[in-house]
Amino acid sequence: MRKLPLLAAVALTIGAAVPALAHTHLVRSAPAANQTLAAPARLTLTFNERVAPAFSSAEVTMPAHDMTVPSTMRLSQDGKTMTITPRSALVRGSYVIHWTAAGSDGHRMEGNVPFTVR
Repeated sequence: MRKLPLLAAVALTIGAAVPALAHTHLVRSAPAANQTLAAPARLTLTFNERVAPAFSSAEVTMPAHDMTVPSTMRLSQDGKTMTITPRSALVRGSYVIHWTAAGSDGHRMEGNVPFTVR
C-alpha cells in the first residue's frame, strides 16, 4: 500500500514538469489565417508565452510577386504579441506572415499566416 502514494507523487511531479517543456505557439493572429479583408494598418501575432526578442521575428511577403513588404515589428510590453506595421498600405493580393519565435525553453518555432487583401 505504501507504493500507491509514492506513485501518485511521481505522477504529479512528472505532470508538473510537462508545461515547462511546452514550446511557444501562436494562439491568435489578426488577420486570422486565410482571412480576406480590407488592407489592415497593422498585423498582430499573439503567442502563448513571452518570446525572446533576440530569437523572434516576423515578416510579411507577397509570394506572387516574390516580394517582402517593408515593415516594422514591435513586441508588446508583456512580450507575447508582435505587431507588424507595413510602411505603406497593402495593395490587393495574397500575403503571408512568416514568423519565428523562441520562448523560455529556447526552442525556435516557425509558422505562416496566409491572408488576402481585397
